[in-house]
Amino acid sequence: MGYITLISYLTAKKGYTFVFSGPAPECMNCRFRKVCIDKLKKGHVYKVVKVLGVKNRCPVNQYVVTVEVEEATIEAAVPTKLAIEGMIINYSKIKCDINKCVNYSVCNPRYLPGSGKVKIVKILGRLQCPKNISLTRVHVVMV
Repeated sequence: MGYITLISYLTAKKGYTFVFSGPAPECMNCRFRKVCIDKLKKGHVYKVVKVLGVKNRCPVNQYVVTVEVEEATIEAAVPTKLAIEGMIINYSKIKCDINKCVNYSVCNPRYLPGSGKVKIVKILGRLQCPKNISLTRVHVVMV
């Protein structure tokens, strides 16, 4: 399900992905607040799916453009016993000291915090872990 929001004209491109870090102080009294920030959740990852092109002045970003975004899925590794499509789990990044491991970016995804609730939306398959940890590659969204 998509949301209409406003983002900087510099980043208003289909496919652009961002983490909503919350409103700036100037946003609290802005007339565009309801459409711009009220539907987005702090810390969640969004992807631009359509640029609608309406441009407005913004005290924070100079100009903003109206876009449609959807919550982006994030590829992550979870213990295989928790890898059930549709399940909401308490997620934690996989603790690993092998920085050069081919799975490192999946075990420690850039857009996910160290821990928190996520919903598993798709199972992508088992991972070969050099530490013999039973892990599955999944797509998740933050809850």
